[in-house]
Amino acid sequence: MAKVKIALDRREGHKHNDGRCPVVLRISHKSKTRDIPFDIYVLENDFDSETYDLKGIQNAVRQTKRVKKKIFEVDLWVDENKAVVKLWDIAKLKDQIERKFFNKQSELTLFSHACDLFARFYTKEKFSTISSYEDALKIFAKFNMARNGKSDRVIIKSLFEIDGDGRFTLKSEYEEFDLPIKAINKELAKNFEAYLSARLKSRNSVAIHLRSIQAIIGDAEDSFDELKDHKPFRGIKKSSRANNQVVLTYDEINQIRSLREEFKLACDPKFDVINYFLFMFNNMGMNFNDLVRAKVSNYDGERFNYLRKKTENETEGDFFSILQNEENLEIIQHYVRGKSKDDYLFPILKPDISKERIFRVKNYKGDWFNKHFNGIAEKLSIDKNITTYTARDTWANLALEMGVDIRSVQKGLGHTTVETTEKHYEKKQKQFSLLDEVNSWVTGMK
Repeated sequence: MAKVKIALDRREGHKHNDGRCPVVLRISHKSKTRDIPFDIYVLENDFDSETYDLKGIQNAVRQTKRVKKKIFEVDLWVDENKAVVKLWDIAKLKDQIERKFFNKQSELTLFSHACDLFARFYTKEKFSTISSYEDALKIFAKFNMARNGKSDRVIIKSLFEIDGDGRFTLKSEYEEFDLPIKAINKELAKNFEAYLSARLKSRNSVAIHLRSIQAIIGDAEDSFDELKDHKPFRGIKKSSRANNQVVLTYDEINQIRSLREEFKLACDPKFDVINYFLFMFNNMGMNFNDLVRAKVSNYDGERFNYLRKKTENETEGDFFSILQNEENLEIIQHYVRGKSKDDYLFPILKPDISKERIFRVKNYKGDWFNKHFNGIAEKLSIDKNITTYTARDTWANLALEMGVDIRSVQKGLGHTTVETTEKHYEKKQKQFSLLDEVNSWVTGMK
């Protein structure tokens, strides 16, 4: 663990001619030491290494208070941030202390601070946030490539190296496209917004990237006094539009069902895609993320029981227990053969997969699902862009069209408030009392 104390720098080259030594804040970390001077010089006999009292200098009492106050503040900060500090080398720790407590002019860069922020996220297993923020940083790097007269039509797989302890390091080839945070001013922020608007088709993607860069800068502002009120993206609109819902009709769902046997006999992966869609649809619009993580133990012989997680790092989630219809029972029986209760139900995740990899595989499989399902839609002449959200949107809209009370739909979707459901699905309903009855009606199995 890092430690700090007040000491004298007794090295010959650092003493005054009269023998006075500089008073320093001495940092010890990972068997190395570094000193930060206070611009105070005293004779060795005028310094008490136990109490840190100073003598023999002008305003000795005041200078002693100043030194003691500083060591208290730094020591408290190191202790409060020990989980992150342990990931740093001593040069990094010294630099952070100098900026935060000794008013060193900030040269903190966007990508270097992202390394610290991502290390914290990694510890908290917030892998999707890391990925989202890095996507924004990748396009910020391309923006700087274009500003420097270089081609921005490149593929950046990752800006960072990650070691086994979750430490992030910027790759050397991207260092020239980093910028000091203080150099990111309002004009540059506006130019970046314009660049995003020109490069990306979706206004939502523009807003997401802007918010991500703003969040990284905001975290730096919270961490370092010299960056207080540095808000270059303030005032730049970052609002998103609601995504257009893709809803299938009962006839289209049945057309999709009709292809299952054909794809099964051909060992076509579209057989799995159809099963995944139907399983989500029959389970009240289950999220793809929850389908990916589903385990054999979630099925008790009649019902599928699971926690619906709204975010990847959520520990609780909303509990759902859904009576399985005949179609889902058939799907479960197809995938459960030869598996133990702790195995994943569907062949998407490997048994020994790390938590970090789950997020990446989920995203990859989501794209895989969308690609194959749109191939199915094309085969059936269904002119709709089907995604992993389609089962959810279809279940909700069909329920509302049948007159199901919106509060029942809210519970089925796992929305916190009925207002959230109304925002996405604005129709008035009549009452069905039991969710199992609602689900059986919607999925056409009653």
